Amino acid sequence: MKTVLITGASGFVGQRFCVNNKDRYLIKTVSLQNVQIEGLNLSGVDVILHLAGIAHRMEKTDDSLYFEVNYELTKKLAEAAKQAGVGHFIFVSTIKVYGDDYELLTPETACRPNDAYGKSKLMAEEALKNLESRDFGISIVRPPLIYGQGVKGNMQKLMALVEKRKYIPLGNINNKRSMLGLDNLVALLDRVIETSKSGTFLIQDSEPVSTSRLISEIAKGKNIQIKLISIPGLVRFTIKKIAPEIYKRLFGSLVVDDSATRNILNFEPPYSFEEGIRLMAKNN
Repeated sequence: MKTVLITGASGFVGQRFCVNNKDRYLIKTVSLQNVQIEGLNLSGVDVILHLAGIAHRMEKTDDSLYFEVNYELTKKLAEAAKQAGVGHFIFVSTIKVYGDDYELLTPETACRPNDAYGKSKLMAEEALKNLESRDFGISIVRPPLIYGQGVKGNMQKLMALVEKRKYIPLGNINNKRSMLGLDNLVALLDRVIETSKSGTFLIQDSEPVSTSRLISEIAKGKNIQIKLISIPGLVRFTIKKIAPEIYKRLFGSLVVDDSATRNILNFEPPYSFEEGIRLMAKNN
C-alpha cells in the first residue's frame, strides 16, 4: 500500500479522492496554509498529489497571489520532496496553460497562457520538469472543466438556472466542449499512481458535448422538465460583440485530444458523461 500525501485535500477534487481511496492508499493530508514546507515530515511518503492552489477566479484577484501559490509554493514543495527522497510528484495543472486561442488541444499544442492563472500553472510545470530525475518522477495532469459532486462556479449557476427556469434560451447549440467528471479524474490519478508514469497527461470524458446537451442532461438528472429555445442569430452576434468571454463559454468549441494519455496509461474513463452528470445533479 503506497503512502500518498495530498495537499488541498479539503477541496473539490481532494475530498473525492480521499473518499474513493480511503482503503487503497495510506493517505496523509497537509494544509500548506497552516504548515511551513520546511517543517514537513516527508519520510515514508511514496507519492505527493499536489492539488492545492489558487483556481481561476471570476472576482478580482491580485496576480501576485497566483504566482505565489501556484508557482512558488509548488516549486518549494517539490524541492523538499526530492530532497526527502519522495519518488513521485503529481501536479494537477489546467488546460488554461494553453490560453484561449485554440479549439483543439493536443500534447503538441503550444502553450500561450493569457492570464495569471494559466501563466502561474505553466511556470510551475516548467519548474517541476527541471527538478525531474531518475529517482524523482514528475506527472502533470491538465484537466478541462471538471464537474461533479460539490462543484461550484459556472456549473453550479447552470444547475440553478435549470431549477428556476422552465424555458431556457440555449437550444440548438452544436458546439463541442471537453469536460471531465470528477470520478473520472480520480480514476486517472489512481492510474498515474499505480503505473508511476511520468509525463504530461491530457484527459476528458469519453466524448465532448454541446452546451444544449449538457443542460438537457442536468435537467434529466434533476428530473426536471425544461424547454430549450434557440437564440436568434442576431442575438448570438450581439452577445459575441459585447460579451465575448460569455459567448465563448456558451457557443464556442474546445476539444481535448487525450488519445496519447489513454495509450500511455492504458486508461479509459470508467464513467460515462450521463452517469457523471446524474451523480452531480442528484448531489448538488
